[in-house]
Amino acid sequence: MDLLDVIEGGVANVARHDQAGSLRISAEAFLRVYDSYLGHSVVAASPQAERVLGAVMMLHPEIDARGHGPTLIFDVNVASGTLMARAARRLRDKGNTSPLVGVALHSLVGVRLDWDIDGLTDLVVIDPAAPALRAGKTSEGRDCWVQLAG
Repeated sequence: MDLLDVIEGGVANVARHDQAGSLRISAEAFLRVYDSYLGHSVVAASPQAERVLGAVMMLHPEIDARGHGPTLIFDVNVASGTLMARAARRLRDKGNTSPLVGVALHSLVGVRLDWDIDGLTDLVVIDPAAPALRAGKTSEGRDCWVQLAG
């Protein structure tokens, strides 16, 4: 896979959310993961993620989006994890010392067992075609579970 494939894949994943049905499917996929993290706050790592989280919150308006306490940092795509790491840094700078879990709808670089996204304690990639995996360490040296959820 080359850089152009990664970029085109990311653009296609975002463009699918122009269709209401696809946006709802993504929101429901996020909610299936959220069921394992009830009570966590949610934060978008990108403007594209804000759109999906907006749909999530229309379905479940009780979900907290302030980024306080344990928090899920959501994005549509993950390749290097830079946007999630930046979101984690913003939360840490505001004083959040709780666990931060990255959640992405798509991995643009395939299944990786060596994710090292600064500030995250866990990473969940939603990929219906892949089996569940666990792997990796965070940059803080804690166990980091990379889980592909269907």
